[in-house]
Amino acid sequence: MGKAIQVRLDPVRRRQQQLRALTCAAIGFFASALALLVLTLGRWLLGWQVPPALALASAAAGPAIGYVAGMFWLRDWREAAMAVDAHYGLKDRILTALDFLAKTNSTKVHRLAVADAMTHLDRVDARQVVPSDTPRLLPCAIASLVVAVLLLVFTTPPRLDASPSAPLEVVVASADRAAGELKSLEEFAREEQDPEVEKIVNELKQALEEMKQPGVDLREALAKLSQMQSVLEQQQSKQNVGQVDAQLQAIGDALALAEAMAEAGKALSSNQLEKAADELEKLELPQLDRQTEKAIKEKLEALARQMQDSGSSSLSAAAGDLSKGLGGDGSRFKKGLSRLAKASRDQSKRKKLTNLLKKQCDCLCECKGDCECESDKVANSNKKGGSNWGRGASGNELAEQTPKFGGKYESRLTGRQSNEGETEIETSHSPEGKQQASRDYRASYDKYKKISEAVLDSEPIPLGHRQTIRKYFEAIRPTQAETDKVNEVTK
Repeated sequence: MGKAIQVRLDPVRRRQQQLRALTCAAIGFFASALALLVLTLGRWLLGWQVPPALALASAAAGPAIGYVAGMFWLRDWREAAMAVDAHYGLKDRILTALDFLAKTNSTKVHRLAVADAMTHLDRVDARQVVPSDTPRLLPCAIASLVVAVLLLVFTTPPRLDASPSAPLEVVVASADRAAGELKSLEEFAREEQDPEVEKIVNELKQALEEMKQPGVDLREALAKLSQMQSVLEQQQSKQNVGQVDAQLQAIGDALALAEAMAEAGKALSSNQLEKAADELEKLELPQLDRQTEKAIKEKLEALARQMQDSGSSSLSAAAGDLSKGLGGDGSRFKKGLSRLAKASRDQSKRKKLTNLLKKQCDCLCECKGDCECESDKVANSNKKGGSNWGRGASGNELAEQTPKFGGKYESRLTGRQSNEGETEIETSHSPEGKQQASRDYRASYDKYKKISEAVLDSEPIPLGHRQTIRKYFEAIRPTQAETDKVNEVTK
């Protein structure tokens, strides 16, 4: 009996299922239309590139997914029974019969109710119960999808010129100028085969090439120039040229105390490092007098300790070898000379590198100045609007000059020279005052002459230096005629 009722309700249930599937498909049409509208707006406002496959998939996916979901969302037999009862006014006879069939212990009353429902189902027409299996929403949904497709296909977004702007002339000129200055640093790195300098040169070349690329504005160019300057300044600080120069000069002053090593010592003291290295390589262990040897050894030992404390181990070792070798160890002395010559050549290379880095840094600074001047010109606009200051004028011309009032007159007075009239005489120095400097000079000479004589007698000064000091004081000694003149004036 239950199967017979389901067979008669099946046409109604199938039309209801079709109506649900098409309703879900209509919702899918609306969803696809919304997705295509989003793609259209994205192409217009954000410049999206919409592939045709994506547009086709978005248009077909919504209805297909909705229809399939509606088909799998099955209608219940009770819904079909309720529809039949409502259309024919059967007062839930069909629904009640379905409930009675579900019971296991049916009675005679139940069977009578089911038989009555069967008689009414014989005249049921599914087309009357469900007049249409197409939802009213479907045409609107299809129309919305068609409109979205037309908007996507036939509307053309505004063309955006995304090509980068041409390179700025001032930036390209600055990059070329810096690249020309960089050639000397590149040549130094190639000659010395210094990997660290080669790395810096490659980084600078790459940054300069990036400055020439289209789309680089003045602000970005200035930032790159500042970055390159920072790299060069850091490399300069690593060289520590000043400290090594001072240490080499101190060693040179110590070696210059001996006449045999005076040429090399003077070259070190005057920062002629290549010449000093050549002279040092020629030297042999000199024969010195006891006082000179003692003075040089003490000074070199003190310098070795100071250099060791400051972290200059190579120079400290060279000074130590020279000091110990002066006692008669020729091989130790030669080793110290070799170390000192190598340190001199290394310092010469460091100074050359420092000069090249400084020149490159100065060139970048000048390039920054050119770019900053160009930036001022760009801001100095005479057009209307904008957020920068301009060069526009109000157009108000200057009127006629206001005449002077008050009747002022100018007159020139001339005079003639005569011996009459009041005069004032002021004496700035008397004859005694003019000779005060001479007396002070003589007193100072006597004072320091005594001090020098005491030092010459007590300190281990080489003979050549002793003679130089005596010649100096002999040259500045006041003559007897000058002394007599001062005494005569001041009587």
